[in-house]
Amino acid sequence: MSRRRAARAATGRGSVLRGEEGQVGVLIIGYMLVSLLVVSVVMGASALYLGHKKLLSAADGAALAAADTFSLGDVASPGEGPAAVLAPAAVQAEVNRYLALTDAADRIPGLSVDAETGTADGRTAKVVLTGVVHPPLVNFLVPDGIPITAVSEARARLSQ
Repeated sequence: MSRRRAARAATGRGSVLRGEEGQVGVLIIGYMLVSLLVVSVVMGASALYLGHKKLLSAADGAALAAADTFSLGDVASPGEGPAAVLAPAAVQAEVNRYLALTDAADRIPGLSVDAETGTADGRTAKVVLTGVVHPPLVNFLVPDGIPITAVSEARARLSQ
């Protein structure tokens, strides 16, 4: 009997080891695939989150700038001063001017101002921006990117 067979016979593991040879390699490959999948999902979610935060920051700034375009309107009720009134065209123009001044289109791919941007009640500036996020590693699955939208509102109010 050879030394190898004698050692296996002494430990009683000869037949068990022979049937499990090479199984660790398959397990390692499986764990690597799962970990790569988890990393790519986390990177994609992070890219979406950061892209939305950039878009929301641009929408917040544009809404604040648009709320400052108010004009003085009629007195709302006796005893009160004049009210701040926003015009939808002035809000749109100020949003476009703000985005051009801050070069937001260079930082946010596919940036566009939605048609809902304006004012519904004459006192609140509503800004709706859309953009596109291209997640890393899985960009070949979504070559056009993932569309995102951010909505921000700012109210014009006069106070003494």
